[in-house]
Parts: sequence; structure tokens; C-alpha cells
Amino acid sequence: MKRLLIVICLYFACSQTYGQSITLLKLINLFNLTDEQVASDLLSSKVFTLQYGEEVNGFVVKHYQTNAHPDKMETVLVGTGFKAIGGAVLHTISYVSNNTQNTINLMGQARAYGFSLTFQGVDHDDNIYIYDNFLYHMVVHISINNTKSAIDISQKQMFF
Repeated sequence: MKRLLIVICLYFACSQTYGQSITLLKLINLFNLTDEQVASDLLSSKVFTLQYGEEVNGFVVKHYQTNAHPDKMETVLVGTGFKAIGGAVLHTISYVSNNTQNTINLMGQARAYGFSLTFQGVDHDDNIYIYDNFLYHMVVHISINNTKSAIDISQKQMFF
């Protein structure tokens, strides 16, 4: 009887748990994949679904979104970028979440992957954090009222 009670308590306690859908390492690894590989990687987990694609400045930007409750929604935008002076294409991957704790978790992971905080400030709507390492530039926006957050990770141009 005690075991049954413990199992029932664990079931109800775990039924409301929520895990973040993506890690910073997985976001960074998306830079090295083709469009087909990105789609396969994000869709194979059955967590993200492709919402739509659009053309922006000659790049096809795809919006992948979780099937979570609206207050825990996560969106990954893949495909944005720009051409550098040398002709190289530098990409940007964006992550948007309604749950600011997800973004705070990714900020904590940034330190573990060699990013250093280079700027911290506030504007009218957001708290802004800028992280850098030798390959990537990461800008984090967390709304002052904690209703939304976004991360933009951009590749840096390498000079040899």
C-alpha cells in the first residue's frame, strides 16, 4: 500500500515538470549543418515542428516551434545571415522563449562553453547581455517584466 501511495505521489509530482527543449551546445552545433540536416535534427526529436519558412534578404529563414503550452513556448529561427566583405556567409541562429528561465539556463551554459560576458545593460524594454568567444557573438534580451526573452548567436568572421 505504501508503494502504491509513493508511486501515485511521484506521478502527480512529475506530471507538471517541464524540461527545456534545446541546449546551447545544440544551438551552436546547428551552424555546422545543412538546411536538411537542421530539419532532420530538430524534427527527429518530435519536440520541434516546422511552422513556416520565409525569404529574408536572400536567405530562407525557417521557424521551428515546440508544441508546448503557450507560456512555455520555444522558437528556433535558422537561416538568417549576411555576406561579409570577403564573401563569406555568416549565419545567425535565434532562440525565443516565453519562459525567461530557459534563457537564463542558456546563459549559464554559455560560461561553460567559453563565452565571456562583455556587456550588461538595460534599455526601455529589456535587460541586455552580450557574450563573446573567439567564434561566436551572443546577444541576450530578457524583458523587464519577464514575459519574453530572445538570444541571437552570430558567427564571427575569421581572419587568417
